[in-house]
Amino acid sequence: MNENSNRNWIWGVFFIVCAVLVILNGFGILNLAKFLWKILFTLFFLMVYAECKKKNDVSGKVICLAILFVMWRNVIGLGFISLGSIIISVILLLIGLSFLNKPEHPNMGKEEVLIEENTDNIVHLKGAFNTSSHYLRGQSVESVYLTPSFCSMSVYFDQLGLQKEEIDVILDCGFCDLKLYIPKKWGVRNETKTLFGSIQTQGMALPQNEHVIVLKGEVNFASVHIIRI
Repeated sequence: MNENSNRNWIWGVFFIVCAVLVILNGFGILNLAKFLWKILFTLFFLMVYAECKKKNDVSGKVICLAILFVMWRNVIGLGFISLGSIIISVILLLIGLSFLNKPEHPNMGKEEVLIEENTDNIVHLKGAFNTSSHYLRGQSVESVYLTPSFCSMSVYFDQLGLQKEEIDVILDCGFCDLKLYIPKKWGVRNETKTLFGSIQTQGMALPQNEHVIVLKGEVNFASVHIIRI
């Protein structure tokens, strides 16, 4: 289904639902004003869902459906399901999907590949509702700020030249899957704080470490994978 088809489908459903609501309002079954905000937000998240579907962003689709369910659960008779239960279920589902959808090769399955030529001491990478890979390059980088949310992000450090022994990697992760590809000859020191998050390591570092990555910041409702290459 192309973009125009998605847009036509959304607008078609929107006007049909509006027609039904007007009829129900005329019979006094419901107060139309109370539902207008829900219709607007529903349309917005349906458009976001269509965009995520076009990009094959599974996490984005799950989150959109979860938000729509929260908005309409009372209307469809499932209001007894608590918001906390829904949030925990979505988090577990996203973590499970992140394991099932791992690419067989680091360069496979990526929607966006960015080569970051860095001349500054500080690098800041953001991501939201997308899937991206970032290859860091440069000789003067001292700190890297990563702020992914509701997305999948991969960051490669193997082409990065460091002048100092340590480099700070400050994380601000929420509802995401973050992969850090680090050379085997580099060490990692974890100083992050986690809330319903996990930090996992794949592969072994060499006995002699040329540089050390110091992980700082917070990992909340997210998974971070340190992958040795």
